[in-house]
Amino acid sequence: MNIALILVASTNKQNICFWPSYNNISSIKHDLIVVHRNNQFLPKNIENKSGGNIYLENKVFNDKELQHKAFGAYRYYFEKYKNKYDFFAFVSDDVIIKSDNWLTKGISPLVKYDKLGWTSTQIFNSGKNSYKYPHASHSRSPAWFAKQSSLIKINWKFDSDHLGEMSLANQFLDAGFFGIQVGNKINLAYDALEENHISQLLELKYFDQTHLRKKFTLDENEKLNNTFQRYLDNNDDIYLTSPIKHIGKRNIITGIEPFDNLIFDKSVNIAKENCEIKTFKKDINVII
Repeated sequence: MNIALILVASTNKQNICFWPSYNNISSIKHDLIVVHRNNQFLPKNIENKSGGNIYLENKVFNDKELQHKAFGAYRYYFEKYKNKYDFFAFVSDDVIIKSDNWLTKGISPLVKYDKLGWTSTQIFNSGKNSYKYPHASHSRSPAWFAKQSSLIKINWKFDSDHLGEMSLANQFLDAGFFGIQVGNKINLAYDALEENHISQLLELKYFDQTHLRKKFTLDENEKLNNTFQRYLDNNDDIYLTSPIKHIGKRNIITGIEPFDNLIFDKSVNIAKENCEIKTFKKDINVII
């Protein structure tokens, strides 16, 4: 199983977020493709502790940068390397990795389910109820994973980095694939750097620490899974409030949805044909 991690490392956030957390975890063997901007902000010594190769790729050609920031770089370098790898992870440099098993967690479901085309560390399912996230349903994608066989079938069409993120899930859906969330939003990898972001508040609530903690242990992961499963089974409500205007007050279960194996709502019908699903009272579907 050949795995490539494409990292867009174009800002100094990489030295605050990505590299310290990446160097602090262990993971399955993968090649690391570091997409930089004229070597700016790159650490002096880049190490891939998984034993894989490291490739440095510039996103600037003849003083002109690839369009559409992270997603433009993902598209360009996937096209270059698509015939070399079976699975790809796509990460931006402001991501903080939280768990030793993050790559395994992102990729192993792709092996298990034929029509599972992509996984993401955050999914927002919107539009069905007023309590849902105030943006259209999409894959929040500071870190996401996909297999080569599905990536070659999406159209990769977008006019900006933001539209790339917002359209990613629908592109896989249009190609006949469903998607799921991996992890619990705060325990795998995320990029919530703003003070009092809802992800930080969630982590603070359960572990009395913010995203700057080193990493989640297996016991803590189990605690999260059991906690949120209990809320789902009992149909309980619990809220957090962020001062960030568009986030505001959120129900942890329906407004944040921080549980593992959440299905992208638009692709539920495809998922039902491929795997066993549990539907909870609040119209939430997860793979079991």
